Amino acid sequence: MKNFKNERLLVIAPHADDEVLGCGGLISKVKEDGGKVYVLIFNVSSIEKHDNKKFTEERKKETENAMKFLKVDDYVTVFDSPEDNRYLDAKPLHSLISKIETETKVSLTKIKPTIVAIPTIKSHHQDHLHVHKACIAALRPLSTPIANIVVSYEAPEHSRWSTRGVFEPNLYIDISKYLTKKIQGFYKYKSQIKIPGRDKITITNHAEYRGKEVGRKYCEAYFVHRFTI
Repeated sequence: MKNFKNERLLVIAPHADDEVLGCGGLISKVKEDGGKVYVLIFNVSSIEKHDNKKFTEERKKETENAMKFLKVDDYVTVFDSPEDNRYLDAKPLHSLISKIETETKVSLTKIKPTIVAIPTIKSHHQDHLHVHKACIAALRPLSTPIANIVVSYEAPEHSRWSTRGVFEPNLYIDISKYLTKKIQGFYKYKSQIKIPGRDKITITNHAEYRGKEVGRKYCEAYFVHRFTI
């Protein structure tokens, strides 16, 4: 995994910005090596109580800017209307599975990814749990095409507040070279920056914490579900 030139990475995100917080470094490395990156984002709508349409359009523009900045080859936003806000966990599971398997332009059957990164089950957020379950079903080894590598990425603010335990990684990606780009990618989501908690200091501190676990400066951490070579 030191070179991703021939890889096709698919990142599946419950919400716009999860893909950068969880995999911004990995995305940047794959692109620099010459590989392909695709992103499937389920929910982009706004949580504002007033003028929801205005803020939803703002978030869609932020998503577009982040995808361009990270040079993602293609991406899809599934639920991106104001009416879809806060209802992702109420969507039928089979409908989410279908979006992952066949029904979008970045689906498994269309892009045939070699690596798929999915949200962890170690979260308190109902949307993350729901999307994780859909991903596991869609990526079952009886389906085709079969991705060689399937990993969960963490959501830092969720990883230590979960009824399912603490996120315990067994794969680390050195992102020392890509940390600045990851932070810049997240800052394209201007409406999602929160100080303290979701800002460059938090991202840096967490990458440093993961890096210290394996003797590196800055890392992203993942949990391996499948690794086939």
